[in-house]
Amino acid sequence: MGESVVPDFCLVESGDEAEKAVRILSRAEALAVDLEADTLHHYGETLCLIQVSDGEHIFLFDALRLADLSGLTRVLADTRIEKVFHGADYDLHLIRRNLKVVCAPLFDTEIAGRFLGVKRSGLAELLSFRLGVRVDKSCQKQDWTKRPLPPKMREYAAADVRYLLRLAETMKEDLRRLGRLEWVKEECAVLASTERRDGEKGPLFRSFKGAGILGRRDLAVLEGVLKVRDDLAKERNLPPFRVLQPDVIREIVREKPRDEQRCREIAGLSRRSSYLCRKVCEAVNTALALPDERLPVYPRRDARRKQTASRWYESDVEALREWRDRKARELGVDGSIVCTAALIRRIAERRPRALGDLEAIEGLRRWQKKEFGREICALFQKARH
Repeated sequence: MGESVVPDFCLVESGDEAEKAVRILSRAEALAVDLEADTLHHYGETLCLIQVSDGEHIFLFDALRLADLSGLTRVLADTRIEKVFHGADYDLHLIRRNLKVVCAPLFDTEIAGRFLGVKRSGLAELLSFRLGVRVDKSCQKQDWTKRPLPPKMREYAAADVRYLLRLAETMKEDLRRLGRLEWVKEECAVLASTERRDGEKGPLFRSFKGAGILGRRDLAVLEGVLKVRDDLAKERNLPPFRVLQPDVIREIVREKPRDEQRCREIAGLSRRSSYLCRKVCEAVNTALALPDERLPVYPRRDARRKQTASRWYESDVEALREWRDRKARELGVDGSIVCTAALIRRIAERRPRALGDLEAIEGLRRWQKKEFGREICALFQKARH
């Protein structure tokens, strides 16, 4: 693909248009992919648009108007074609949920940016810094269910994939020069094969920020209020935050209003409907009436660790953190690239002294074992305990 090529776009709304687009895209070696979904204006998440470019053409597949996306699904599932995304996590979730396909092989320019030590790895920043291209991000929070799709939103959607293949190639060159291309490829392969956890199962409070520090009675109140919010959001086809904002919910949990008058004293509820206030109070009263043995417990991942970890666990974690931070400075990357906090804890639990011991550590990548394995083991070989 020539660097001077700046492809225009085609909106795909009919079966015939989709068939023609798929024929062109199926011949590509690599495709830039992006998605637009609505989670800000209606209840749930709705896939609205799928943007795909081979570097010469850009197709905007209207997921709301196309009854059959099977042709595009085959292209995205084709393992001979590399799919290039930026910040692929949520898009892959949408593809898996709506198209029932694993999108591989994958190259994620956001991951690539972090492995190159870029401080700001947003798409607009990368395009500006590496290609001198400015893109308009003003439509990011627009309602993507609007039809017909306004011209400005179409152009915004096309811009997200217009330069993505060029960006990926420049980043691959730098990664190759630094010897990190295989690191990124492995991370992308893991991302492509990992199914996203949505928190749909289990209590709603697990996805509410700050729930982990609450007592059990407060958790019961929080869960009841979150259920009220979710039910009303579903009824009104609104995103839950449009029914009750998180700050208002925190205040409800703190104050625990048992009647409508007390409810209306809470900032954010004074002008709300009697129905909403009544439902909130019902949830609060139900939670306050629960016997202690039925109160929810916030799941603690560290509970088993505290029982099984060695007495040197905390000092091992600190030694690993110090090593990780030194290594990150050497490489010019964020510490989480070298080793995440969760991975540090898992390594400290296992205390590997030989390279073979590393195989038992969940989440430790092949590239990390190869690049850092000997240094990690040396930390425990030198340990006096």
